Amino acid sequence: MTKDGRPSLITDIRLFAGQSSNSHSYLDGQEEAVAFGRRIAWLLNSEGFSLGAFPALYVLFTPSLAPGLVRVTNDGGDWWQRFVHVGVAADFRNGPDAHGIVTRGIVEALVAARPDQVQLIRRAETTVRVHGEGLRFLLKRRDVAKMLVEISFNIAAWPKQSHLFIAHIEKATGIYREADPIALGTYFEGFDLVSGIRLVDAANLKEVHLRPTMSNVVKRRG
Repeated sequence: MTKDGRPSLITDIRLFAGQSSNSHSYLDGQEEAVAFGRRIAWLLNSEGFSLGAFPALYVLFTPSLAPGLVRVTNDGGDWWQRFVHVGVAADFRNGPDAHGIVTRGIVEALVAARPDQVQLIRRAETTVRVHGEGLRFLLKRRDVAKMLVEISFNIAAWPKQSHLFIAHIEKATGIYREADPIALGTYFEGFDLVSGIRLVDAANLKEVHLRPTMSNVVKRRG
């Protein structure tokens, strides 16, 4: 919950495997699915999506439930965690569709937590599946004279690096130009860098004919 009493925006989706909310570990070996979760979380964030007081969705893949069964719980040791359990076979990580099981489980966990937002969640899922690493998350848009300046980041799957992007859009022509991307230590670093970026930081912009798919403005808090 924010300081003024408003619900928190979603800012994270984390993935676990184990028997219960008190007996689990991070889900390893599924880096693309981890990135999928982060992308859908921030895309929903840009649409004002909230889990109430909980900014983070913790999805636990557990054989203690029948495969495909999804259960929203009140478990969790910290105020920011909303745990949702997703039933899986004990050996699901060794199967050929492990990635599909996890990504579908993320979506179904979101739907279970917010069934009133199913259409928004499904739209976000489609966008993330279609655009993947190419999807951009808008940090700031500035109206400057004859152009718009957009600063955004993408979310890559580890160990690949995420990047910060600075783009100019000419108002009169719609021409889109982009500077060389700036490598980030983690995608979250973009929030710390954006306030210090100046127009002169965007040197040697190149015209890009296919404008990337962009979220609305994402917010770290609020």
